[in-house]
Amino acid sequence: MGTQIAAALRQDIFFGRLLPGTRLSQQELCEHFGTSRMPVRDALRELVYDGLLELDGGRHTVVAPLNKADLRDSFLIEGMLNGLAARRAIEFATEADYAVLEDLHRRMESYHENSERTNLADLNWQFHRHINKLSGSRKLMAAIRVVSLNVPRDYLLEVPQWRKRSNADHEGILAAMRAGDGERVEHMMTDHLVSSAEGLIEYLTSKGVRLT
Repeated sequence: MGTQIAAALRQDIFFGRLLPGTRLSQQELCEHFGTSRMPVRDALRELVYDGLLELDGGRHTVVAPLNKADLRDSFLIEGMLNGLAARRAIEFATEADYAVLEDLHRRMESYHENSERTNLADLNWQFHRHINKLSGSRKLMAAIRVVSLNVPRDYLLEVPQWRKRSNADHEGILAAMRAGDGERVEHMMTDHLVSSAEGLIEYLTSKGVRLT
């Protein structure tokens, strides 16, 4: 439960719903999530460790300032790991795997909020996870799971103007994989994530969120 609470708060911080300087009350969070204090304390401790929350002079937990460099680094690190996974995936991908990836890509291209049972964030997650699993590396998958916590999963739902760019990137990544061009697909996947950071920074700025 603590991990789920941390994930929900992380999303709210990344998308500017919890602004820097906001004080978080354990009691209010317990009531909001319908849980005891222990999971809430675990969630807050995790986010303090991640640098998204901090303790003020009165030992209250507050939302830390969002830093542009930290956001960029979070996306860059995941992008580099995803890029390496995509490069390795070329060695193991079968025609059946490409069929799965292309189906997910088509569903993302034709996505409509009122007609798709699986939401866009899940389709995007499945697309990237399938490529990552094809790398055949448990160490690489474990590293991606750790760093992905600091990259908001609902990005395409919150920043819909980025969907067209994302779909174009996915199409290019699939083409590079089919062509067996490992160097190109690694570069494209890394750039795909890095450019998303800029989109998130633009979005937060447009919402009036101050970034240091």
